Amino acid sequence: MRKSFVGLLGFLLLSQIGTAKAGKDSSQPNPNEEMPFELVSGYLMVVEGSIGPLHGLKFVLDTGATHTAVNGKVAEQLGLPLLTGKVFNIDKMVETGWTALPEVEFGPIRASHLPAMVTDLDYFRSLGSHVDAVIGLDLLRQRNFSIDFARKKMRFGQLETGRHAIPMMSDDVSLKVEAEANGRLIHMILDSGAPGPMLYEERLENRAVDYSIEQEDYGFRIHGVLRLTRARLRRLQLGGSDVGRTVFLTHSPAKGVLDGVDGFLGLTALRARRINFDFENNTLSWTN
Repeated sequence: MRKSFVGLLGFLLLSQIGTAKAGKDSSQPNPNEEMPFELVSGYLMVVEGSIGPLHGLKFVLDTGATHTAVNGKVAEQLGLPLLTGKVFNIDKMVETGWTALPEVEFGPIRASHLPAMVTDLDYFRSLGSHVDAVIGLDLLRQRNFSIDFARKKMRFGQLETGRHAIPMMSDDVSLKVEAEANGRLIHMILDSGAPGPMLYEERLENRAVDYSIEQEDYGFRIHGVLRLTRARLRRLQLGGSDVGRTVFLTHSPAKGVLDGVDGFLGLTALRARRINFDFENNTLSWTN
């Protein structure tokens, strides 16, 4: 069986730490504002932003991350104090540092005193990109936004619903949608930090979803390498529409951790020109 590398990076889910809410900017935002992004490796959205006095920083936008994470080098440069906490990272608990960022800004999004993880983000260099921070749902859910892959721009504010639309389940940890794998109902976390669908192998088998194995893969993540199996489903659907059938399989977390979640849905699986995140109406829509 062949082995290959896949850039599987995101997936930062809050687990065991107490944090305060970030302060939002009180100024009146432009109702519709755009910002450009760079698409790295065909799926990672990288934008420019600032943290405190540091400008021109590179941020990855990751809807699969509960909280924002900052590179340890940036935290050191700002002289920020650190606390120790734990997060759940795909399939296991890992220790990480935590701090409060004085001010974060990108596009129309601004926040002060933002609780953030502090970790080594140099593994993004494996995809040829320098990254100073990963922006999670704590900031991304502040405004409705659309991703225009054709124009390489994000638009914040009022949205036009795309051709396909499905309910989006939002809680303090993640954004989830219902999908069908070979006709079986599954629940997936929306994750713009993933190159495609990733499913928990044992939970898939518990739902009697069969698949054919193609090859072994691995991806870099926080605190090491994640072993994966690339496989192919007979069919994967979202809202009745077919999406990419190639998936990455990994081992399920322990019982009681992310119960009810069968995996993560990388946005590239939608093969969309534009994807809309409507937090006011809890709707995900897209146009191919």
